[in-house]
Amino acid sequence: MNAPYRDSAAERIWGLVCGYAEPKRSTKLLLMLKAFVDDSHMGSGPVYILAGWCASAKTWASFVNDWDDVLRMSPRVRHFKYSDALSFNGEFNGMSKQSRDEKLKLLVGVIEKHKLVGIATIIPDAVYRPLFAHDMGAMRFPYIPSFFGLITRLVRHYQSQGTNEKIEFIFDYQPGGADQMGNIHKEWGNFLKAAPEEQRKYLHNHPPSFLDDEDIVALQAADLHAGWVFALNSAISLGEKPPIPPWGDVGKDIIRLNWVMTEEVGASMYKHFFGVTPFKFTYTFQYGMASRSS
Repeated sequence: MNAPYRDSAAERIWGLVCGYAEPKRSTKLLLMLKAFVDDSHMGSGPVYILAGWCASAKTWASFVNDWDDVLRMSPRVRHFKYSDALSFNGEFNGMSKQSRDEKLKLLVGVIEKHKLVGIATIIPDAVYRPLFAHDMGAMRFPYIPSFFGLITRLVRHYQSQGTNEKIEFIFDYQPGGADQMGNIHKEWGNFLKAAPEEQRKYLHNHPPSFLDDEDIVALQAADLHAGWVFALNSAISLGEKPPIPPWGDVGKDIIRLNWVMTEEVGASMYKHFFGVTPFKFTYTFQYGMASRSS
């Protein structure tokens, strides 16, 4: 193994918390929760997906080394992308299906070994578009409701577990397009004000970070999760037979949390942002509270 490369992968995780002074830094290094998140087909339907994994910084530092070990096994993959794995493009070009599937099994096994908590938001285009597609503000981008739904669902999970540690959110940097980073930064203050006090204590005052998945290995794991959630839920949305995961039964014990925008949830979110109830739907859920867990 190439030790310096392994160390650099973990050091990027430690670097995200090294700004704390002692004695807080030692505690933060052990306990700080970090969620790494990526999107899949955001804005192109039939479902919009935001998904990733959450764990302590200590767990992440161990995880990234194990993930990197699997990538470096022959046939070597320098930078993992789920779409490339499925299509045998990029780093997977020329790789056999057997080798690809074995690589995926090992990667999912690393996720399962480290007991990462999976989180995903699923927004069907058929629910989102009639409500928000013609909005002239930030809500016209499905990334915004996906973002708020994901954070709320994850916070509620750790709240139910009795965990009091704040959660640091790191998203994959997406240059150009809908400017997700700019919109999130603008809306973060409003989200904190609207969040219930018992949830707000899990959130930092500063907005989430946006980093490059070529530098942050944990974001590559988020890409895998987002890609699979899209494949599964797009098939369901289109009435097609759900795909079989290439990794088989590996990962069956992974905890996965889902937030789904049903018609009721969408109507509740619409009322929260615009102050009126959409004519088409009735609503029974308070914004941010309607979530689904698998």
